[in-house]
Order: sequence, then C-alpha cells, then structure tokens
Amino acid sequence: MGGTIVEVSIAAKEFALGHTLATLETVTIEVEQTITTDRDGLMPFIWFTTDDSHALERALTDDDSVTDFHLIADFETDSLYQLKWNDQVNHLIRVLAEENGAVLAATGQDDSWHLRLLFADHDAVRRTSEYCEGQGIPLEIKNIQEFTRDSQTRFGLTKSQQRALQLAAIHGYYSVPREATADDLAEELNISHQALSERLRRAHGNLVDHVFLNRVGTPEVAETDSNEDVASE
Repeated sequence: MGGTIVEVSIAAKEFALGHTLATLETVTIEVEQTITTDRDGLMPFIWFTTDDSHALERALTDDDSVTDFHLIADFETDSLYQLKWNDQVNHLIRVLAEENGAVLAATGQDDSWHLRLLFADHDAVRRTSEYCEGQGIPLEIKNIQEFTRDSQTRFGLTKSQQRALQLAAIHGYYSVPREATADDLAEELNISHQALSERLRRAHGNLVDHVFLNRVGTPEVAETDSNEDVASE
C-alpha cells in the first residue's frame, strides 16, 4: 500500500487567515513543509507573497485565526512567518492528524485554501471526511488518487515525463543553440515525435503548476504513464 492523496478545498473563513486573504487581495499564502509530531504544529511556518509587508502585519494582527506571529525571514516580496493558530484552526489540524494525515501542500489565495493531503489508506480518508461532515467542517474533496512508487514523482511528474525531461537536459535539448532535436529524443525513447512533444508539454505544465503556482486538482496529477502513452500514440 502506498497511501492515498486527497486534494481538498475549504473556505478561508472556515479554516485560517480568512481576514488576511480578504484584506490583501493580491496576497498568496503557502505552507512551509515541516516534520513534527505535535498535533497543533502541523502548519507553523507560512510563506506570504505580497508587496506590502506593513499591510500584511496589520491584517495578521486583526485576523482572529492567528493568536501570535513572528517574522522569520524577509526576501523582498516573500516573507516567512511562524504563526500560532486559534482553537478553530488547531481543531481542524487535529482532525487531520487523528488519522495520521500529512499536509503535502497548502495554498491560500482569494477566499479559499487548497490542500493536498496524504493518508495511509481510503478508510482514513472516509473517516476524516465523515467526521468533518458531522462537525459541519466544509471540506470539499476535489480529487482522490493512489500514491505509489509508479504513480508519480515529485512535482506531479509521471515516470515517463521525468525520464523525457532528464534525457532532454542531458542531450542539450534546452541549450542555446540546441544540441539535440525532438526527433533525436523521440528515437532515444522509442516513441513518436508527437508522443514526445505531448509528453514534454505535459511535463512542463506540471512543473509550472507545482513549482510556481502550487496548484492542486489538475488533471495531469492523477495521470499515469500508461494513460499518457495511450493518449499520445
């Protein structure tokens, strides 16, 4: 068993930093990944992207979901803060931790949060979903997928997409001037020119989504190598 990944959305006002997101229309919030055994410490470090740090701290001061905050690092428009949450946020975090859930990615923007969660199995997902429903916690499930060694690598890439990108980089496909053509790569991978083109396009899209936009719920995330190859042939 490789675990189950669940992608969910939840209104910011029902979870965390609702006031901050509503006050600063252009702010983007991302969770800094940490390893912790503290149920109340699953989301202690948060990245904020905004060009007005003073407005951000005023918003955090007035945000009921935050009981305290400290600036850890400041890099122009990106700032890392350590936050302490109120009881409502800690309660939902404890719900996720109860089934040994892990937050793989979390992004807050506009009026909602998008989270990618990892659970041991489908039963843990079901129990968490049922508990949230019974407690009136509006957790909207967007996507469920198995997490196995063969399903995907980091950044949502399938094994074949990662292989294509590695081969392209090794042979100078991205060099200027280009040292290898798409036909060269297709021949090396023993696939058609069209299949290579689509594989690279999907890989580039997944990299942009996961590295720059940190999106969840995109169709390519759940795509397997076999499905991709069938679609490309």
